[in-house]
Amino acid sequence: MLCKEVPWGHPDAVMLRNAQSADLSARYGSPITLNEPEPERLVSMTVLYDEGPAQLPVGCAALVDFTGVESLFGEAKTVEMRRVFIHPELRGNGFSHGIIDALRKLATEKGFDQIVLVSGTKEPEAVGLYKSQGFTELEPYGVSKDWETALFFQYDLASA
Repeated sequence: MLCKEVPWGHPDAVMLRNAQSADLSARYGSPITLNEPEPERLVSMTVLYDEGPAQLPVGCAALVDFTGVESLFGEAKTVEMRRVFIHPELRGNGFSHGIIDALRKLATEKGFDQIVLVSGTKEPEAVGLYKSQGFTELEPYGVSKDWETALFFQYDLASA
């Protein structure tokens, strides 16, 4: 597995985020959002590639600085992990663990104290991944806090 930081608009990142939008749309019955604009305070857009000769893009994730955005996070330097996605045909091959490990390392290198994220009740494989990787449930926050299907998680980088 090879993780590369790329610009938000990199073709591989756009393709994977659009594929994730289609996947989430099918799960939740929501509209597909294509070519999502770059979030404010983007720290990193990361694309995961396989190690084959073609280095095909298999997954992605973004980190967005959330320090001071929510009182729930206190003084901790906080980064939100978003757009975590592994192409459905390639799931079950350890790619998701690889990208989570890379993002934890990157967040630590950039001086963050904790990672937070929002997942959902119709994403059992993602929820299982986060729990198996040491993420703990968190109180609802942000724009998703009133969504019935939203689940919130936190990972303390200082205790890792």
